[in-house]
Amino acid sequence: MRASRASLLRVTLLALVCALVSADRAAAQPNVQGQWRTLTTQMPINPIHVALMKTGKVLLVAGWGNLPSETNFQGAVWDPVSGAMTTHSVGWDMFCNDMVNLWDGRVLINGGNLGYDPFLGLARSSIYDPITGTYTDIADMAHGRWYPTLTTLGDGRVITYSGLTET
Repeated sequence: MRASRASLLRVTLLALVCALVSADRAAAQPNVQGQWRTLTTQMPINPIHVALMKTGKVLLVAGWGNLPSETNFQGAVWDPVSGAMTTHSVGWDMFCNDMVNLWDGRVLINGGNLGYDPFLGLARSSIYDPITGTYTDIADMAHGRWYPTLTTLGDGRVITYSGLTET
């Protein structure tokens, strides 16, 4: 019994030391990790939501651009290293969505804009693959979501909640 308690105590202390060392390394280091800056050019789209991808590039999606008759919905990928911005069409109005990175580096885009005055949530979802540069629509949610909240659970699944519904 004493040997197992001593082993448990050693493992616990080791875990605590590792956690403290890791926490120190994770402290903000703006001179090492990055910095805020204003871009020298204007964005080619009106970014409504952005996600930093595992590639180091940034996915941006626009939407209606405050013009209800707009049907040319766009996204973009910005490379902060080169400064290059690549725009692309998206298949639906992702205005007022939420995005979350999946474990494999793809980005889940969930919700969007179904209607105006009043605003109504869209039940659509899509996954952006940064390797192929493509969007793949996936099954719709049970109800629309306008400005939802996406949270990644401990097992990798994503939960969507809140936001205005389609009604």
